[in-house]
Amino acid sequence: MKNKKRFVTQGLLHVLNVALLILIIFPLLWMLSSSLKTPKELFSNGINLIPQQATLENYRFVLENYAFVRWLVNSIVTTVGIFALQVLIALMSAFALNYYKTRWNRIMFYFILITMVIPFQVTMIPNYILVSKMGLVDTWGAVILPYAANATTFFFLFQQARTIPKEYYEVANIEGAGSVWVFKNVMCGICKGSIAAVSILTIIDAWNLYFWPLLVLSSPTSRTLTIALKQFADYEVGDNWGPFMATATLAFLPVIIAYMFFRRHIIEAFVSSGVKG
Repeated sequence: MKNKKRFVTQGLLHVLNVALLILIIFPLLWMLSSSLKTPKELFSNGINLIPQQATLENYRFVLENYAFVRWLVNSIVTTVGIFALQVLIALMSAFALNYYKTRWNRIMFYFILITMVIPFQVTMIPNYILVSKMGLVDTWGAVILPYAANATTFFFLFQQARTIPKEYYEVANIEGAGSVWVFKNVMCGICKGSIAAVSILTIIDAWNLYFWPLLVLSSPTSRTLTIALKQFADYEVGDNWGPFMATATLAFLPVIIAYMFFRRHIIEAFVSSGVKG
């Protein structure tokens, strides 16, 4: 009886998981399908997930008539810049608060955590004034610098750094290893799975940034892909849903590639991280 009940419960859970998976994946499949449809089929009354006459015309139109390559370069540079600085600064901060023991460590830790509850709307204007006075408006630096440090990224890596046994540091010190060597070989070596996991999250967040780049990037050549997508909806909605979907599909691919590269580390890191007191 118990086995039968367990079988029914597991079956219902599997059905629920499949339903949720369909709800999540269907919009992505519809985006890909729409990018391959002709305008006539795209605006027909029928709903077909598989195009009747698949075409790459929408992709050709985007690549020939819009500065897609420039948008892509802008997105890649800003994403890589945010990712590199944010992860590096978080790593060094987590290492410093775990490796160097001072009476100020706990104060600094909570001070950093407090910034997690400060909404973007509070820092938006001060950040804009700062990058404006630095002469960085409409440049990659205006997008990258305000996101160079992130308390959430720090907290995740700090929790991982706390799991490193103190004996590892002690042995390294006895052998005469410097702090740079300890950071590179002990901290980064042991936490590489967590670094990979937080890297993909940072990359996704940076790639999808919209409101802040919209504020600081004004010229058409400086736009990122997320901002560039807006022009299809603003000016040529009726005739350009096909190119819009093609651009959205192309913008989606780099994130998938990054996820495929880091995927084997993500679940392992989240399972082992926890929130340790």
